[in-house]
Amino acid sequence: MSDYNGWTNRNTWLINLHFGDAIREELEEDASNTAETIENFITDILQYQEENAHSVIRDFIDTSNINWYEIYDTIAREVFVGDENEN
Repeated sequence: MSDYNGWTNRNTWLINLHFGDAIREELEEDASNTAETIENFITDILQYQEENAHSVIRDFIDTSNINWYEIYDTIAREVFVGDENEN
């Protein structure tokens, strides 16, 4: 696996970039969420967006190789443990 801006790959980085706040809110609202429930939540959003997007935009949506566990683990640590960078 490659390293992209500190993430496993570009697709994982993009999901965190564009959906990190929504994932954080989901975890704050329901601590029983898992990497799988987060994946289903975001996949549903992306499928809706893809169905309603122009065909050119649909060609750019790539959900392969997303490391859902990395996203969950990173955000869950922030939510439940606190941001390590806070003073």
